[in-house]
Amino acid sequence: MASFDSVNYSIRPSKSVQRGLVFEGLRRIAGAIDLGNAVYVGFGSIWFTDFIQAHRVLEINDMVSIEANEIGFKRATFNKVYRTISVMEGRAKTRLPDVLGIDGFSARPWIIWLDYDSALDEEIVEDMQWVVTNAPPNSVVLFTFSATQNAYGKPVNRADRIRALLGDVVPDELSKEECEKETLPTTLAGLAADFLKSEVADAARPGGFIEAFRLSYLDSVAMVTVGGILPAKGAAAAARAMIDDKCWNGIVGEIIEAPPMTLREIATLQAELPTVANLTRARIQELGFDLHERQIRSFQQYYKYLPSFAEIVA
Repeated sequence: MASFDSVNYSIRPSKSVQRGLVFEGLRRIAGAIDLGNAVYVGFGSIWFTDFIQAHRVLEINDMVSIEANEIGFKRATFNKVYRTISVMEGRAKTRLPDVLGIDGFSARPWIIWLDYDSALDEEIVEDMQWVVTNAPPNSVVLFTFSATQNAYGKPVNRADRIRALLGDVVPDELSKEECEKETLPTTLAGLAADFLKSEVADAARPGGFIEAFRLSYLDSVAMVTVGGILPAKGAAAAARAMIDDKCWNGIVGEIIEAPPMTLREIATLQAELPTVANLTRARIQELGFDLHERQIRSFQQYYKYLPSFAEIVA
């Protein structure tokens, strides 16, 4: 079953947090290096949620959405939210060279987010390799994939499976404990980031690769997003200085798990924020409901990125 048949990507809370952090980061990147006349490339599905953000936040007009599913392609073509979105039917591995061949696209920076709903596999790895090798200078690249444990085999075999996919960046001493359900997303995020760095080094790109995004999140399944900047040689110093700033929020060590809450609960807590002090469970109870401490901390940290009522009903 295609994911658009079961999931509305626009309203998953942890996904919304992740998307908010990504576009906040992209906005900052656009202020540090030349992303003028950028092209956005991704998997818009039938919702085009990230495409809407790319247009509103980054003012990108030219966008390309790749859709492998035949029915999904027809629905995406029908549902595309802007006339400047081109929908291509096919797999990323066959259509990405076509995107590069569009007149002028090889000379413009790309913001490319290949947001898969499946686990890391050989095809995704090949897509990652192609992108970091061929994307134009000053491009920003992002990849999202599932970290669901069963997709990588039994715990005792997972290290071998990950090594088969990512090669020499996976240490021989990768342990079974690092591949358990709770630790696998963080493990995969780190190794995938190392893989991208290694591939860019092998490609000898003049500006190198600057990691900018490492985000693991959990709604019903664990997902991982990794990515970074492929700066032109002259832009590398500015890009690295921005990522090294303590205010950069694109690299998160913990798994993002936004609490499932009703619109009334969200509105009630938002009215208490922002505040320097931590919200307490006692205060939540005074307001008429209850949450676990970890849910309270997560909400206070990420509430700005949760979907609003207007976004849900749109």
